[in-house]
Amino acid sequence: MATHQRDLWPADIAVTANLQTPVTILREQALLLGEKTKNVVEAEVISGGNNIEFTHSFILVAPALENYKYRLFTVRHPVELYPLWINFDSWNEEPSEVDSEEEFVKELKVIFAHKRTKDIIQALIAQSQ
Repeated sequence: MATHQRDLWPADIAVTANLQTPVTILREQALLLGEKTKNVVEAEVISGGNNIEFTHSFILVAPALENYKYRLFTVRHPVELYPLWINFDSWNEEPSEVDSEEEFVKELKVIFAHKRTKDIIQALIAQSQ
């Protein structure tokens, strides 16, 4: 006797609509930093998670300084991706809440252009030479 399986899943269940995850965006930017500094200062993204949220730490790395690492910020988000929160661990600032991919990209642009970020990267470059 053959059994018939009922498929109750919608046809569009696996459609992601060109969604870029926060960790993908962070990893792209990590690669670009290495290119811009000729790998004198690089970046890596360390990810983790639990049943509640994902976390991604954006870490600056200076290979010439025995791989010195500086955590610039951490991103936390639920499985649904947004809203997400950006925590500035050593900046003594409140977490920043972001509601969409577009807002996340804008916020990253501000963070990367911030005087403190540039000062840290330039200091790492100077100490690496």
